[in-house]
Amino acid sequence: MADLYEDTRQQAGKHNLKNQWFAAHGIEVERRKLDFGDYARTDGFSNIVIDSKQDMQEVAGNVGHDHARFVRECDRAAEAGYRLYILVEEHPEYADRDLLATWVSGVCRRCRKCDPLESKCVARRFKPLNGPTLRKIIDRIEYDHGARFLFCDKRDTARVICDLLGVSYLK
Repeated sequence: MADLYEDTRQQAGKHNLKNQWFAAHGIEVERRKLDFGDYARTDGFSNIVIDSKQDMQEVAGNVGHDHARFVRECDRAAEAGYRLYILVEEHPEYADRDLLATWVSGVCRRCRKCDPLESKCVARRFKPLNGPTLRKIIDRIEYDHGARFLFCDKRDTARVICDLLGVSYLK
């Protein structure tokens, strides 16, 4: 029997580092469609599901442009009795929300026509989502929808998933 379920909508080949870690530590992973999140425990002894995000740029897209869809997923998990953890595989230091407020979108870093932390953009009609606003949105999602954002280094993601779900692994 598998130890973890991985959502079938996870893109094949993009999670090799996690899959290699799981295999090396004796974790059997079964791919199946999950209603929310990317990883869940198979035995039903946990009410936690984990949605992994590659980086802050993906988070910004999810909580900005795709906000309504993202919040619906958070609410579906909560209504089913699950706690959704959004595990961001970049910048573990952003667990400090003051540092999170300093994040600058890749769009703004490439543009260089205005101050990325200002509210107006001289190059685009709409300003890309940046740290201060992103921090407020994340705080609000946690408060209103029960999700929790965690940050870790990409090398530690698989271990953090197992720790959060309470899955034993070979040390």
